[in-house]
Amino acid sequence: MSGNWDFYLCQVENKPASMFVDLDIAAPVDGFAVMGYIRIFMNSPREDGLSSQEESATLNQIEDHIAQLVNDNVLYVGRCTKDGSRDFILYLKEADLWAEKAGKVMETFPEYEYETGIQDDRDWSVYLNYLSPSQKDRQIINNRRICSTLKKHGDALDQARDLDHWAYFPDVKSRAVFIEKVSASGFLIEKLIEPDDEYPEYGVKLKRSDIPSHDHIDQITLPLFHLAAELGGKYDGWATYLVS
Repeated sequence: MSGNWDFYLCQVENKPASMFVDLDIAAPVDGFAVMGYIRIFMNSPREDGLSSQEESATLNQIEDHIAQLVNDNVLYVGRCTKDGSRDFILYLKEADLWAEKAGKVMETFPEYEYETGIQDDRDWSVYLNYLSPSQKDRQIINNRRICSTLKKHGDALDQARDLDHWAYFPDVKSRAVFIEKVSASGFLIEKLIEPDDEYPEYGVKLKRSDIPSHDHIDQITLPLFHLAAELGGKYDGWATYLVS
């Protein structure tokens, strides 16, 4: 397991879900062709089917026990919480005795009902297409991380300051349309970035004064993210300075 884990919220089968996933796995991993899971049925879920604060300590203990299964033949890659249950997802080199191993973990928690199973997944479709965040969700994760870093260093996140943003496009025309639209929303164009041998795309650096709070940063960045995507380009994130 890497040290780069994070969570995000989404919808699965039209129900709220919370994913917690290892973001640094270069999937698929050779030799780990079987997906194994342990699904526990929570005893005190919230009304929306997600986990409650009162049950979090026990759920964390269960996860710690499951993580102890990790060795050269087992990888723990993430979990999904939804609809009153939590699925722990692992990848295995061999499926032998998986049910017994899962059962051994759950013996410590007899108050929980659970299911376990395996499926062939040499392409890692469960990890890539189910657990892993979309590009939009990755942007939300990055937004949260930057805000948390600022706050950790004493920034109250309540004062406006210049936020720098970057976006890249396959041609001059799409970049020009992007610039026209964002300029109407108060963004100033700070620099045009022309393609070179290393980066063959047409970029733009823009800025606007905003408050980079947890409550508002997605409202600032996601319109840029979606507009760039609509034009065949990519929003490449933001940066700012510390205000303490």
